[in-house]
Amino acid sequence: MNGNDRGQGRVLHSASKRSGVSLNGILALVCGVGLLLVRDGLVDSANENHRDSINVLAWVGATALLLIGVREVLWHRMRRARPGQGRRVRRAPREGLYYLALMAALLVGSFLGGENLLMLVVALMIGAWLLNANASGLLLWKTDVRRVAPGRVMVGEVVSVELVVSNRKRFLPALLLLGSDQIENDEELLEARALFSRVPPGEDRSGYYRLRPGRRGRYRMGPVELSTRFPLGLIEQGVVLHCPGEIRVYPRLGRVVPGWYCTHLEAASVTSQTRRRRGVADVEFQRLREFRDGDRPGAVHWRTSARRGELMVREFDEQQQQDLDIVLDLWQPPSPTADDRDRVELAISVAATLCVETLQESAGSVVLAVAGRTVSRLGPLIGARSLDVVLDLLATVQPGIGELPDEILAAPGVVGSPAVLISTRPGEDICLGENGRDRRVITADWNELRGWFWIEDS
Repeated sequence: MNGNDRGQGRVLHSASKRSGVSLNGILALVCGVGLLLVRDGLVDSANENHRDSINVLAWVGATALLLIGVREVLWHRMRRARPGQGRRVRRAPREGLYYLALMAALLVGSFLGGENLLMLVVALMIGAWLLNANASGLLLWKTDVRRVAPGRVMVGEVVSVELVVSNRKRFLPALLLLGSDQIENDEELLEARALFSRVPPGEDRSGYYRLRPGRRGRYRMGPVELSTRFPLGLIEQGVVLHCPGEIRVYPRLGRVVPGWYCTHLEAASVTSQTRRRRGVADVEFQRLREFRDGDRPGAVHWRTSARRGELMVREFDEQQQQDLDIVLDLWQPPSPTADDRDRVELAISVAATLCVETLQESAGSVVLAVAGRTVSRLGPLIGARSLDVVLDLLATVQPGIGELPDEILAAPGVVGSPAVLISTRPGEDICLGENGRDRRVITADWNELRGWFWIEDS
């Protein structure tokens, strides 16, 4: 995944931590006290004509710094005690840390060497720091963010996620905002970024980052942090906004050879029956032929008949309604290897592909039972509208270590439909018993699947 600024994925550990004391307030108080301590030395070293002016400026500067410091410390405490919509975050980047180290060196030098000019330099540097802190905080004031993301995607599919930043200020624009979105699944925590150069007052701006999930499951999204270092880059301020979201990642779908249903399923099932029915959705146009006695007048293709000078009728071929009863056995040893996990994902991909082929292509029905960490059962499901129900289940199932329950094999499926067991167990460990003796067993092994099932780019 990446954002508009090409940022790499990293975890926002620092976004969840807050210091108990305001650093800006401490700096302002130190500088104010320092000015009071060196005020007499500044006045004595100045020209007699400017001593009064320097004395007034020193008092005014010290008083302003002390007031700012007290305000920062008290406001920081009050803001921590009052929860709001967004949690404020304040960090010093690497450049800011170098800046603080230089200020500390100059401050120590001014005290040790009695150099009043060094204290003035430190005061100016702290003023720039405070300016950066207040300006960046003002840019984040009255800003909000929302996320627009698809609810469902496939494994390996590249999707675009939109972050929309709203600037609710009436006059001030929001400049150089960086939106950082957290994305978490069961095994990893990632971060994606999108950069917003300028958000005019009262308007919205969109930024995008791309996400390519590498494993199925639920991807939980949020919170989103908006941060900025504008204008000097010495301090980074941000606001963490609670924007929950979720993307459900479906298993990877494969391909099956044409005619797989009759060749690999119906031929292996002694109880299978091919059912035909007439209907608008179950007939497919095949060819045009000459009119015969007994043909329906409504089947006449008048345009072709006028062109050829004889009556021509449309001939339709009835489609087969293909039903399927699948049991998915997701077994995994207590200490699984990478090959064991790959077999689980392969079995889920095979089951998902067969369900999609049946529901979408043949207008048949599907009964699906899954035995893993828990036992789940769906069906009978009919039509393409049931695809999301099947894929939602297969996106979140987890393997188990127990035996295959007998009741899941004995549960009734669609009458006359081919019964299939897709298992991740070694072939010699599969025990069907009386309830599953008519099932076609498919082992999650590429050697067995070769010739009729494959996954592109796999």
